[in-house]
Amino acid sequence: MATRFMARTGLVLGTALLGMGVLSSSAQASPPPGSGFFVLGYFRTEAQCVDAAQANYPVHGPVYICEPLTNGLYALWMH
Repeated sequence: MATRFMARTGLVLGTALLGMGVLSSSAQASPPPGSGFFVLGYFRTEAQCVDAAQANYPVHGPVYICEPLTNGLYALWMH
């Protein structure tokens, strides 16, 4: 009887923790092809994204991607 109770408790607890992880994870942009890219920020317009990339040119170099996201924002990927 105690073993069955412990198994059910573990199952319920595991399901609850898994559900919390799914609900608390934030949506992130998909990484662009290639390695060495990282997200530097999110911007409302493509022009703001390009301006930020060009402003960071001395630090990060000329390689960047402004990726449109499904929520209307643009993710700035720098290399």
